[in-house]
Amino acid sequence: MKPNITNTSQSLIINSYYGYSCLEKKRLDVNNEIEKKFNAQYLMNVLTGISKTLDTNILHTSQHSFVPSGTSLSSIIESNEAVFGSSGVMHLNESHISFHSYYENSIQNIVIVRLELHISSCSRKSVYLALNNLSDNHLFNGYDAITLDFFHRGINLMDSHDNYEIINSFIEEKSKDYNIEINDVSKKFSHYKILRKKDKIKLKELSEYIYKHLI
Repeated sequence: MKPNITNTSQSLIINSYYGYSCLEKKRLDVNNEIEKKFNAQYLMNVLTGISKTLDTNILHTSQHSFVPSGTSLSSIIESNEAVFGSSGVMHLNESHISFHSYYENSIQNIVIVRLELHISSCSRKSVYLALNNLSDNHLFNGYDAITLDFFHRGINLMDSHDNYEIINSFIEEKSKDYNIEINDVSKKFSHYKILRKKDKIKLKELSEYIYKHLI
């Protein structure tokens, strides 16, 4: 009897951007305050929540906090996938979740924080489910812009419509307050750029940078 094992993997890369007003003489203080919000423990809580949502277990986590600011975390996860239809667990060491924070301090009177979240999973559950998890996180959900890059690799023998339903629901919810660009949507790759509407961005100077320079 052949084992019911799939070699497909789904990856979702989420980049969220947050703008903060900052007088030049107070820049270090503002950076420190932001660092307290998006600290290593906060990022770890996000990773743990996503892992549970995808029905995976965290095998190992490493983290590093940079000076003066910025944090990186990475977790190796395994899928709770029965190998022969029994209660066995298939270890998928290529699955991981990583989270990084970056600070853009070169703009006068503004600090832009970018949170970059990588999710790569061989779980049969859609990685887009992580968006539902993040939408319940008030601090994360306050972004001024967010980009989503989805990749699907491997030999896919099971066609699932879950991805479309989840992302379409997310896009519909965000369309009230955000302008949305959708590019190259397919079963293998999709790219979404979601920008807060200009009249809803608190820092007017920020809207120029987001709309002109966001990659």
